[in-house]
Amino acid sequence: MSKEKIIQTAVEVFSENGYHRASMDEIALRANVAKGTLYYHFPGKAQLFKTLVKDGFQEIIDKVQADLKANLTLEEQIKRIIRHNLDLFLESSRLAHIVFNELSNGIDQEVLEELKKLRIDYIHFLASVLEEGKHEGVLRDVNCNLAAAGIVGMLDSACNYFLNNKHEGSRDQIEQFFYTIITSGLFLTSGE
Repeated sequence: MSKEKIIQTAVEVFSENGYHRASMDEIALRANVAKGTLYYHFPGKAQLFKTLVKDGFQEIIDKVQADLKANLTLEEQIKRIIRHNLDLFLESSRLAHIVFNELSNGIDQEVLEELKKLRIDYIHFLASVLEEGKHEGVLRDVNCNLAAAGIVGMLDSACNYFLNNKHEGSRDQIEQFFYTIITSGLFLTSGE
Protein backbone atom coordinates (compact mmCIF):
# COMPACT_ATOMS: atom_id res chain seq x y z
CA MET A 1 0.00 0.00 0.00
CA SER A 2 2.81 2.43 0.78
CA LYS A 3 4.24 2.09 -2.74
CA GLU A 4 0.90 3.14 -4.28
CA LYS A 5 0.65 6.06 -1.85
CA ILE A 6 4.20 7.11 -2.75
CA ILE A 7 3.37 7.01 -6.46
CA GLN A 8 0.16 9.04 -6.03
CA THR A 9 1.96 11.60 -3.91
CA ALA A 10 4.91 11.78 -6.30
CA VAL A 11 2.56 12.61 -9.18
CA GLU A 12 1.22 15.53 -7.13
CA VAL A 13 4.67 16.79 -6.10
CA PHE A 14 6.21 16.49 -9.58
CA SER A 15 3.16 18.15 -11.10
CA GLU A 16 3.21 21.06 -8.65
CA ASN A 17 6.96 21.62 -8.41
CA GLY A 18 8.44 20.23 -11.60
CA TYR A 19 11.12 17.58 -11.72
CA HIS A 20 14.01 19.70 -10.43
CA ARG A 21 12.25 21.36 -7.50
CA ALA A 22 10.51 18.16 -6.37
CA SER A 23 12.33 16.47 -3.52
CA MET A 24 12.27 12.99 -2.14
CA ASP A 25 11.95 14.55 1.34
CA GLU A 26 8.72 16.30 0.39
CA ILE A 27 7.34 13.16 -1.28
CA ALA A 28 8.06 11.09 1.86
CA LEU A 29 6.54 13.74 4.12
CA ARG A 30 3.35 14.12 2.05
CA ALA A 31 2.98 10.36 1.59
CA ASN A 32 3.42 9.97 5.33
CA VAL A 33 6.12 7.33 4.91
CA ALA A 34 9.63 7.12 6.31
CA LYS A 35 12.40 8.17 3.94
CA GLY A 36 13.79 4.66 4.26
CA THR A 37 10.52 3.26 2.91
CA LEU A 38 10.61 5.69 0.01
CA TYR A 39 14.19 4.77 -0.86
CA TYR A 40 13.42 1.07 -0.43
CA HIS A 41 10.92 1.29 -3.28
CA PHE A 42 12.74 3.93 -5.37
CA PRO A 43 16.52 4.41 -5.11
CA GLY A 44 16.27 7.97 -6.38
CA LYS A 45 14.09 10.70 -7.81
CA ALA A 46 14.89 9.79 -11.41
CA GLN A 47 13.75 6.19 -10.92
CA LEU A 48 10.54 7.34 -9.22
CA PHE A 49 9.82 9.75 -12.07
CA LYS A 50 10.50 7.04 -14.65
CA THR A 51 8.08 4.72 -12.84
CA LEU A 52 5.30 7.33 -12.99
CA VAL A 53 5.61 7.83 -16.73
CA LYS A 54 6.20 4.15 -17.46
CA ASP A 55 3.08 3.17 -15.50
CA GLY A 56 1.04 5.68 -17.51
CA PHE A 57 2.16 4.24 -20.84
CA GLN A 58 1.71 0.70 -19.54
CA GLU A 59 -1.85 1.48 -18.47
CA ILE A 60 -2.75 2.49 -22.03
CA ILE A 61 -1.01 -0.55 -23.55
CA ASP A 62 -2.76 -2.93 -21.14
CA LYS A 63 -6.17 -1.49 -21.98
CA VAL A 64 -5.54 -1.60 -25.73
CA GLN A 65 -4.23 -5.18 -25.51
CA ALA A 66 -7.36 -6.21 -23.59
CA ASP A 67 -9.45 -4.61 -26.33
CA LEU A 68 -7.53 -6.53 -29.00
CA LYS A 69 -8.32 -9.81 -27.24
CA ALA A 70 -12.00 -8.87 -27.38
CA ASN A 71 -11.91 -9.38 -31.17
CA LEU A 72 -13.13 -5.87 -32.04
CA THR A 73 -13.21 -4.34 -35.50
CA LEU A 74 -10.30 -2.09 -36.44
CA GLU A 75 -12.64 0.91 -36.31
CA GLU A 76 -13.60 0.07 -32.72
CA GLN A 77 -9.95 -0.59 -31.81
CA ILE A 78 -8.99 2.87 -33.07
CA LYS A 79 -11.87 4.44 -31.12
CA ARG A 80 -10.63 2.72 -27.98
CA ILE A 81 -7.01 3.70 -28.59
CA ILE A 82 -8.13 7.32 -28.82
CA ARG A 83 -10.36 6.95 -25.75
CA HIS A 84 -7.63 5.33 -23.64
CA ASN A 85 -5.10 8.03 -24.53
CA LEU A 86 -7.62 10.75 -23.74
CA ASP A 87 -8.61 9.01 -20.50
CA LEU A 88 -5.04 8.84 -19.28
CA PHE A 89 -4.29 12.48 -19.91
CA LEU A 90 -7.63 14.17 -19.33
CA GLU A 91 -8.64 12.20 -16.26
CA SER A 92 -5.11 12.25 -14.81
CA SER A 93 -4.27 15.87 -15.46
CA ARG A 94 -1.39 15.86 -12.97
CA LEU A 95 0.28 12.98 -14.81
CA ALA A 96 -0.40 14.77 -18.09
CA HIS A 97 1.31 17.88 -16.73
CA ILE A 98 4.38 15.78 -15.96
CA VAL A 99 4.45 14.17 -19.40
CA PHE A 100 3.87 17.41 -21.31
CA ASN A 101 6.09 19.70 -19.27
CA GLU A 102 8.81 17.65 -17.63
CA LEU A 103 10.00 15.06 -20.14
CA SER A 104 12.33 17.54 -21.80
CA ASN A 105 13.32 19.51 -18.70
CA GLY A 106 16.83 18.29 -17.98
CA ILE A 107 15.95 14.87 -16.61
CA ASP A 108 18.85 12.46 -16.16
CA GLN A 109 19.90 11.36 -19.65
CA GLU A 110 19.68 7.67 -18.82
CA VAL A 111 16.09 8.02 -17.57
CA LEU A 112 15.16 10.23 -20.51
CA GLU A 113 16.48 7.57 -22.91
CA GLU A 114 14.43 4.86 -21.17
CA LEU A 115 11.29 7.01 -21.39
CA LYS A 116 11.92 7.71 -25.07
CA LYS A 117 12.25 3.97 -25.62
CA LEU A 118 8.92 3.39 -23.86
CA ARG A 119 7.27 5.90 -26.16
CA ILE A 120 8.84 4.26 -29.23
CA ASP A 121 7.70 0.84 -28.00
CA TYR A 122 4.17 2.21 -27.62
CA ILE A 123 4.28 3.66 -31.14
CA HIS A 124 5.47 0.30 -32.50
CA PHE A 125 2.68 -1.43 -30.61
CA LEU A 126 0.09 0.88 -32.23
CA ALA A 127 1.79 0.37 -35.59
CA SER A 128 1.29 -3.38 -35.22
CA VAL A 129 -2.45 -2.75 -34.75
CA LEU A 130 -2.46 -0.68 -37.94
CA GLU A 131 -0.44 -3.33 -39.81
CA GLU A 132 -3.22 -5.82 -39.10
CA GLY A 133 -5.66 -3.41 -40.73
CA LYS A 134 -3.42 -3.17 -43.77
CA HIS A 135 -3.21 -6.94 -44.07
CA GLU A 136 -7.00 -7.18 -43.81
CA GLY A 137 -7.34 -4.66 -46.63
CA VAL A 138 -9.10 -2.07 -44.45
CA LEU A 139 -6.31 0.53 -44.31
CA ARG A 140 -4.45 2.38 -47.02
CA ASP A 141 -0.92 1.29 -47.84
CA VAL A 142 0.82 3.62 -45.38
CA ASN A 143 3.92 3.54 -43.24
CA CYS A 144 2.29 2.25 -40.05
CA ASN A 145 5.11 3.42 -37.75
CA LEU A 146 4.77 6.95 -39.12
CA ALA A 147 0.96 6.79 -38.83
CA ALA A 148 1.18 5.55 -35.22
CA ALA A 149 3.70 8.29 -34.32
CA GLY A 150 1.34 10.84 -35.89
CA ILE A 151 -1.61 9.53 -33.89
CA VAL A 152 0.31 9.63 -30.61
CA GLY A 153 1.72 13.09 -31.31
CA MET A 154 -1.65 14.45 -32.35
CA LEU A 155 -3.36 13.06 -29.25
CA ASP A 156 -0.61 14.36 -26.95
CA SER A 157 -0.79 17.85 -28.42
CA ALA A 158 -4.58 17.91 -28.39
CA CYS A 159 -4.75 16.77 -24.76
CA ASN A 160 -2.22 19.38 -23.73
CA TYR A 161 -4.20 22.05 -25.58
CA PHE A 162 -7.53 20.89 -24.16
CA LEU A 163 -6.20 20.85 -20.58
CA ASN A 164 -5.30 24.51 -20.98
CA ASN A 165 -8.43 25.49 -22.98
CA LYS A 166 -11.31 23.44 -21.58
CA HIS A 167 -13.89 25.88 -22.88
CA GLU A 168 -13.17 24.86 -26.49
CA GLY A 169 -15.22 21.69 -26.54
CA SER A 170 -16.23 18.61 -24.66
CA ARG A 171 -14.22 15.47 -24.23
CA ASP A 172 -16.70 13.59 -26.46
CA GLN A 173 -16.27 16.20 -29.21
CA ILE A 174 -12.50 15.78 -29.04
CA GLU A 175 -12.78 11.99 -29.20
CA GLN A 176 -15.12 12.13 -32.21
CA PHE A 177 -12.95 14.75 -33.95
CA PHE A 178 -9.84 12.58 -33.70
CA TYR A 179 -11.67 9.46 -34.73
CA THR A 180 -12.88 11.26 -37.87
CA ILE A 181 -9.45 12.72 -38.68
CA ILE A 182 -7.59 9.45 -38.12
CA THR A 183 -9.99 7.13 -39.88
CA SER A 184 -10.60 9.40 -42.86
CA GLY A 185 -6.86 9.50 -43.46
CA LEU A 186 -6.15 5.81 -42.92
CA PHE A 187 -9.19 3.84 -44.00
CA LEU A 188 -9.84 2.88 -47.57
CA THR A 189 -13.08 4.21 -48.98
CA SER A 190 -15.35 2.35 -51.36
CA GLY A 191 -13.94 2.44 -54.87
CA GLU A 192 -10.27 2.66 -53.78
